[in-house]
Amino acid sequence: MQRECCDYYKKRSMIATISADIVRSTSMNTEDLIALRNRLQDLFHDFEKDYPGFWARIVRGDSIECVVPNYNDALRIAILIKLYVKMSVSEFECSEMLQRYGIRFSIGVADIKYADKKEDIINGPAIYMSGRNLDEISRKENIMTAFEMDQAPKPLSNLLDSYVAMVSGIVDSYSAKQAEVVFLKLLGFKEKEISDRVGITQSSVNIRATNAQWGLMNTAIKDYEALEIEQL
Repeated sequence: MQRECCDYYKKRSMIATISADIVRSTSMNTEDLIALRNRLQDLFHDFEKDYPGFWARIVRGDSIECVVPNYNDALRIAILIKLYVKMSVSEFECSEMLQRYGIRFSIGVADIKYADKKEDIINGPAIYMSGRNLDEISRKENIMTAFEMDQAPKPLSNLLDSYVAMVSGIVDSYSAKQAEVVFLKLLGFKEKEISDRVGITQSSVNIRATNAQWGLMNTAIKDYEALEIEQL
């Protein structure tokens, strides 16, 4: 990312960061973990095209940090990453927890003081929030998400935290095949396109989407995208 992108972030008072880690990544062998990391890098490259100013990095082997200039995009991106990991690890030998949860993630919405892909630096309240909260939930057995917004009233923060957990919890119930269909639908593919891409009938795509509560998932993410958090 070029220096002008640092100014791009400075123009926004509310930016989202996503801190995440791959659940029980040690249950994979080294070759599979490297393959998963490479797939995630390709996914992040695609996100850079679709979400101006987005960038992500993988640190410490299995941890992810993302900068999302438009905070309304953060939930969709976090869920897409979760779905993608669930899809990918179905091909590997790994723990049941990894197959079920994929990743745990934390979203922080606040200011970013400095972000530069070239220098590999993210600095500011948003990344401190998401990183700190990820560390906290990583020490708990069955808590997989966290959400925090700078200077938000406690009831609002609690509500959004529960909302994000609910959306993520729906994904936890998906099979890998359901995750694949919902992933593609969230990217904007039509059922006929998914049918051709996955190699199943269109009716099978529809059944998988229905069983995955696609309508609820789509509505929940769109409702978050429509939020004007500063005015709440």
